[in-house]
Amino acid sequence: MDFLASLDAPRWIVLIFSAAMVGLAKSGLEGGALIAIPFLAVSYGARASSGLLLGIMITADLVAVWHYKNDADLGHLKRLLPWAMIGLLLGVIVGGAIPERSFRTIMTSMILFSAVIMIARELYGKAWTFPEKWWAAAPLGLLAGFASMVGNAAGPVMGLYLLSSGLMKGNIVGTGVWFFFLVNLIKVPFHIFSWHTFTTGTLLADLVVVPVTILATVIGVRIVRLIPEKPYRLFLIVVAMVGGLYLGLR
Repeated sequence: MDFLASLDAPRWIVLIFSAAMVGLAKSGLEGGALIAIPFLAVSYGARASSGLLLGIMITADLVAVWHYKNDADLGHLKRLLPWAMIGLLLGVIVGGAIPERSFRTIMTSMILFSAVIMIARELYGKAWTFPEKWWAAAPLGLLAGFASMVGNAAGPVMGLYLLSSGLMKGNIVGTGVWFFFLVNLIKVPFHIFSWHTFTTGTLLADLVVVPVTILATVIGVRIVRLIPEKPYRLFLIVVAMVGGLYLGLR
């Protein structure tokens, strides 16, 4: 309750905006979370914001998983998840051992690196190819797990892998949705017992913006096939890079 009492109007606006961006991202409009991350980090602190954002992400995950419940590719999930868990554990250790400023620097690096991946994908499109082997999944799985734990910025990394998978668009989105739903659930106990960033106060704040998250996810699912994807992605890349630089210079 002390956490809720400390929230002023600007912080609520940032939280509501972030909930909407995450909802859109979880519906398949990739990149929205990269915009939310720096705003939350500046408003709430880098490490604390990662726990606050986790509840919002899981809410959006539940809606997205329901919509794409039959679209995940189990083979890709089995290849990626074990490596992602190792990366996640590395993120727990590193993120818990470093000071706030260093945490913010790593988060900034994850955001900018993810934006660079999005740019590369725009330039090379489906020229990316990764064999369906463990040694191809391992580095991206490790990076996705680490980036998810420290910066909640693993979406473009996962997208890079799935773009080269040969899956149809619906299966790409569905596999990504299920991957992050499972990863985010596994992150919860670490945020509670190790980082102490997922508390009763943050949970209550997340519950307040649940309607925004759900509405944005539902709207995103409906418009994902209607809007021009390239202009949207380019817009997100620019905003994500500006937000990442702003966070790094704060």
